[in-house]
Amino acid sequence: MYNANFQIIKTAMDVAMLRQNVHAQNVANAETPGYKRKYVVFEELLQESLKLQLSNTNKSHIQRVQQPVQPQVKQEEAFFYKNDESGVDIDFEISQMTANGLRYEVLSRLMSKNIEFYNIVLRSV
Repeated sequence: MYNANFQIIKTAMDVAMLRQNVHAQNVANAETPGYKRKYVVFEELLQESLKLQLSNTNKSHIQRVQQPVQPQVKQEEAFFYKNDESGVDIDFEISQMTANGLRYEVLSRLMSKNIEFYNIVLRSV
């Protein structure tokens, strides 16, 4: 019915929203003593999943059922930015939020273009 671009872009947008929420949580807790910075892991998990998919070299090999890759929120354990054992560098978090916001905007435009292309096709039929 639709191409895989919709699902891929939707997943990427969901991960970007999760990242934005995690960065906002880090900023909100920047002054909390003992707070440990959180971050989202997704691209590494996706890359590992793709490697496993490509590892079958023969059609008679057992095919693994591929589960969709889900982002994970992890916590920095060893790094502290300030003497009060807070692990949040506010400047870094703000720059990451800005970069992530731009990434989300690009993904949003890609989704709009995909929808626009389908509308063009539907109007011409």
